[in-house]
Amino acid sequence: MDAWRDVARTSIAGYFVVLLLVSVRSARAFTGKFGRRHRLCGLAHLGVLCLRARDVVVVADARGGGDVESVMLDLALFVSGLALTLTAHADFAKAHAAAELRQSASGPLHAKTTVTGSEMLEHAFYQIVNGFQIAYVHIVRREWFRTLPVAMRCAGALAATSIWWTRSAYPVNSFSSNYSAGMPDIESVLYRMKKWQYVLYKTVLLHGLNVSLAVRPVDLPSTLAWKMYWLLLNAAYVLEFFLQTLVKRKYIGQSSMLLMNQTLMVISTVAVLPILRSAVVPTAAFVAFALNFLNRKREMVNVAIACVATIQTS
Repeated sequence: MDAWRDVARTSIAGYFVVLLLVSVRSARAFTGKFGRRHRLCGLAHLGVLCLRARDVVVVADARGGGDVESVMLDLALFVSGLALTLTAHADFAKAHAAAELRQSASGPLHAKTTVTGSEMLEHAFYQIVNGFQIAYVHIVRREWFRTLPVAMRCAGALAATSIWWTRSAYPVNSFSSNYSAGMPDIESVLYRMKKWQYVLYKTVLLHGLNVSLAVRPVDLPSTLAWKMYWLLLNAAYVLEFFLQTLVKRKYIGQSSMLLMNQTLMVISTVAVLPILRSAVVPTAAFVAFALNFLNRKREMVNVAIACVATIQTS
């Protein structure tokens, strides 16, 4: 475990050092007049990510993650990430509208495509999903929550899922629209990988984890593994958009952007493993995964079924 922690910290430290060097080299991307609100929010969010990275890398042993500093950092991650997304839509959606009509697909891995306004709004939904989950995870660690009957704890998991009732109010953009025709290139391969990363995130680390914490509460925020996972999840939500912007402005090359995206995908996947081992009940993950295909777009019902199945097998 100590060796894993050292490798994980070194990987995260190295990635954020590269990210900071790229950001400094691209400092003009934060200072332009057009879209100033978004630029300032981007700088603020980058700062919060770096503060959380410092907390992960520098602190030798995980401190109490439920303390005021940890709660405030998680709140800052949510607020700054959501503000970044909403200001992107407010400042750039209209400007991107003309370009959207000329492209058959978009997405943040293509060098010449433009992220659409609908993608920005969809991204805002997932930022709110993050906010619901991190609030729930911090509540689960409280002693009063652990002493509740399991039915009431499952009601908490359903409350954390309730944001999905609003899913139809946001646009839906399919990963498959970004697949290349014919022989796959590196970008289309990465989009396919991202699609299955998303499916596993949604079913195992969102619904499956929420159900698991209701049936078998675990104090996740105080663990280094959770801090690493949550940092990398929040970083992955925004960095691919940021890096594409740097490519379009010619601050970095397309190959560098793809390499940084691939690296983040690898280290974020590795960071998931301790969470799976320590907090996710296999029944909850399996049922949520199966229902994602058998009972599509009924997240509240699926989570309720997963709760019942997990209680019965625990």
